Amino acid sequence: MPTPSVLAFGVDGGPLSERELDALRWARDAGYAIAVFTHELAEPVRAQLAEHGIPATVLADDEGPASEPDAPFTVAAARAEALARFCVQRGTTLEHAVVIAVTPRDCEAMMSAGRALSLNGAGIDAAMTAERTFFPREMSGLVHALNAAVAMRV
Repeated sequence: MPTPSVLAFGVDGGPLSERELDALRWARDAGYAIAVFTHELAEPVRAQLAEHGIPATVLADDEGPASEPDAPFTVAAARAEALARFCVQRGTTLEHAVVIAVTPRDCEAMMSAGRALSLNGAGIDAAMTAERTFFPREMSGLVHALNAAVAMRV
């Protein structure tokens, strides 16, 4: 199994906590290219990541492939397509991506990635497909999933 070089996850439930930002710094320091899916306004997410020195690309549902004429019909498909493009831009493939499904919107991207993690609440498909499933985000599940992703890389 190849070492992952791309990390992607959704943040549809509000701003990142200090613990989540700390885990993202660890992912950054491990060498991950980070992509963040968001269904909400992208600018607050971009600003928070920039403020904390986390070089991540925010893949907003209303900015990416979903706005193109030949785009997928669902947000989940748009996220998977946006992740594939993100990987190509970094000279890699989906096989080198680890995706943390936080909501059902992340599930298709997670299933297309080389490594798959999920949080409880991401849906039954995510739970059945993921290598590991963690508590919901509000119970620090994203922190633990981010730490597990870093462990895959080191």
